[in-house]
Amino acid sequence: MRGCSLTAVQKAIASKRITTLADGTIDPERANQEWAKNTFAGQTLHRTSGGHQPVSSVADHSQPPRGGSGLPPLQHEAPSPSGDPVAAYLRARAVKTSFEARTAQLEYEERAGKLIPALRASEYAATFSAIVKDHLQARADRLAPMLAAVNDEKAIHRLLKIDDEAVLRKVSKAIADAGL
Repeated sequence: MRGCSLTAVQKAIASKRITTLADGTIDPERANQEWAKNTFAGQTLHRTSGGHQPVSSVADHSQPPRGGSGLPPLQHEAPSPSGDPVAAYLRARAVKTSFEARTAQLEYEERAGKLIPALRASEYAATFSAIVKDHLQARADRLAPMLAAVNDEKAIHRLLKIDDEAVLRKVSKAIADAGL
């Protein structure tokens, strides 16, 4: 009916593109529908739990992960147990395309100033931490003489607040100088 060889029908049965009846015969109408439904670009698709699904290289971009670059996480599929080289190729191509798209997105975001390299971020964090650490370690030596001379709680509060604002200004200046 389809104009294909006996071998093609046997391969379709073996790859589960079409199913036989309990007695081993083929219902032509059902087989024709299954053949059309389960054949993609002339290649076999594998049965997954719950039915037939085509291999897709399009990822679901409906909701980006929190704190990420707006790209969904990479999904690595296990190799197909049937060893179909076409399905394996399509999966590999989908993974490669997805990786290239993610790489391009990250490069764009870096050039647009939305991302910085991890090494640079680490250097900035170390610089800011050093400023705060140095300020806090010198605080007691710097403020003790002034606080000892003051008996007024409001004056002590004002001196501490001025000192806190000084460290915040230093950190803000370091951030501005870094271009962040």
